[in-house]
Amino acid sequence: MRRLFWYGGTFENILATAAPFVAAAGGEKAQIGLLFAVATGWEPYLDRYREPLLTLGAERVSVICPPLGSDRLDDAALEQMRACTGLFMGGGDTRIYHAVYTQPKVRAAIRELYWRGVPYAGFSAGALISPVDCTIWGDRLTTPGNTVFLRGSEDGCGAELHLGEGLELIRDCLVEAHFAERGGFPRLVAAMARRPVRYGIGLDNPICVEIRDEQEIRVHGRGRAYVLERRESGGLSVQVLEPGQRFTL
Repeated sequence: MRRLFWYGGTFENILATAAPFVAAAGGEKAQIGLLFAVATGWEPYLDRYREPLLTLGAERVSVICPPLGSDRLDDAALEQMRACTGLFMGGGDTRIYHAVYTQPKVRAAIRELYWRGVPYAGFSAGALISPVDCTIWGDRLTTPGNTVFLRGSEDGCGAELHLGEGLELIRDCLVEAHFAERGGFPRLVAAMARRPVRYGIGLDNPICVEIRDEQEIRVHGRGRAYVLERRESGGLSVQVLEPGQRFTL
């Protein structure tokens, strides 16, 4: 079984929301690769990810990231990744994560592991870049004669909406983190207008969405998840998912 875990973006209930991921990664035998992208001031955040995973019983949590000043993983880091039974990608500047982890060799290694059954968890930026199509940056949409401020995950950056190719772990959907907290609905709608995907999934901060075999959604944590679906007749429908509910893509 293939399992994706997407986290909206808070540590306040991480023990509850990360428990299904650690179990899927092997529980007490879990060898988790914590995928980071080095940026200024990132070190204090390491233990916020690592300690809950160890508390939940993982045998080992190894930090995997490029050397300082680089955006490339070396061969040793890729080999370390291939030995993991679970991958957990952190949050931060989505542009940096995208630059590091969608490089062909790195993306191929992540995809190989995922399709082999190694669970992948993405926290905010780590969730955003995991589909085929991904929203990388921007909170503004400029069209002839009009400018719309979208807010969303990068609220306040003042840049044009920018999409690209992600890790290709799931097709036909886009995802937006910090959904209620940063007003991500307009940005997700704008992103869906630029890509011919069927679904857009919004994640409130305390929510974890688990997706099994790219089809079955299970909702963990607190807050809500939102599934936007493109109608054949035009427009979008919205379904609100509460913790404990399920949905089939």
